[in-house]
Amino acid sequence: MLTLCVPAWATCTRISYAPTTSYPSNSIYYVDPAHGTHNTWTGSVDGAGASGLSVSAVNLNSSTFQPDGTLLASGSASILTLGNEPYTAEQVLFRCDAADAGSLFEFYATNGDNEFGGMYEDGASFGLPAAYRTYFRGMVIRVTHTQTGNYFSRYWQSRPLTGLDHDSQGKILVKAKNFSDVRVELVRVSNTGGSTGSGNYGYSQPAAYIAFKGPGFSNNLQDGRDSLSYYEGWYTAWPGTVNLYNRLTVNRSATCAVTNVTPNVRFPLMTVAELEGGGTRQMPIDITFECQTGAPANTGLTALASGVKAGQTAMGVLVPAANYQSAAGLGLTTASGGATFLLSDGYGVDSGVATGVGVALAFGDGTALNFLGNEMVTATGNAAGWYPVLEGASSTGVAAGVTSYTKHLQATLKKIPGRTVTPGKVNARAQVVIRVQ
Repeated sequence: MLTLCVPAWATCTRISYAPTTSYPSNSIYYVDPAHGTHNTWTGSVDGAGASGLSVSAVNLNSSTFQPDGTLLASGSASILTLGNEPYTAEQVLFRCDAADAGSLFEFYATNGDNEFGGMYEDGASFGLPAAYRTYFRGMVIRVTHTQTGNYFSRYWQSRPLTGLDHDSQGKILVKAKNFSDVRVELVRVSNTGGSTGSGNYGYSQPAAYIAFKGPGFSNNLQDGRDSLSYYEGWYTAWPGTVNLYNRLTVNRSATCAVTNVTPNVRFPLMTVAELEGGGTRQMPIDITFECQTGAPANTGLTALASGVKAGQTAMGVLVPAANYQSAAGLGLTTASGGATFLLSDGYGVDSGVATGVGVALAFGDGTALNFLGNEMVTATGNAAGWYPVLEGASSTGVAAGVTSYTKHLQATLKKIPGRTVTPGKVNARAQVVIRVQ
């Protein structure tokens, strides 16, 4: 008589059931309430996920006004938003044996079997590696895996899932919080791929996936394998998806571009006593820019509209993120994300920097302006630092459908109300931004 010994291979258990449901402690589906939560989750079905962008609309234009490589939009997304349903951080997605500790991985790749989801790396021809074709001509997407810093590509990459929580029975709990967040960029290039020109992003195929691999799940995913052909585990074992579907509107509107700004503004010296007494120093800032106001410059584009509403073109003066945070710490920001003062680099940190003083901005007629805190947050109006692009502007000539304009602003060095001025230097920078809202 021949006896065959067949080993029992461990298999992870997928945990997906309503919070109102419970299983006994001897069940493979058991989730100890002291160590995690549970809920139903579908996985990376078509249409699931989040865009990861901080805007809901972008504008595509000609290479003259948007050179190849122009960043159209960017942002980041938590893994908790990348499923078909939102996750909670402690939500258990898989429960595995302790012996599986070295066999649990997060895999990530673009949607390599879809021509508009990550098959064609069109951005590489324009110096943008890992930037893939989207459904819209002239726009590519690049996704970064924040835990590793690597770009998503068509070829699977992995990250070991380590340091995972255990329950009272010693089982390993793979939770939503264990998977990586993502960063997303949309970039303008002169590619001819894509299916359409403008409108709602009505194509449901995702741009990128985050997958789980463990005993019994996604067995044929391996580092370097092409996602065009290898996709075992989709969609129920894949918890994360980057997807623009119904989350983005693409415009093709005539707009404007900055051609020159006063490069340096140097304020005359002031004493603390002068500032404390209400004294100020004013210096002009001149901005020149061009707008697509007629043919042939605006051919094939929606006509230019100067304003701060969706689809209109606005201008703002953007402060660096660190300076904006300094202003926020002093209560010098608005609820919409604008800033009333530009503070010096190193404000409150560098002992050689003056405090209690900042730079305010105004139109030439003295009307105060807010500084822009985030150029990616649009259609938020004056309070955020956006103003109609042609407000306060004077035309200086027209050629080939492009009108040139000049705008004059005033920068004022002054005391910040309610603050005590201390001596030191003031050194800051800002950037003029024009964007379709």
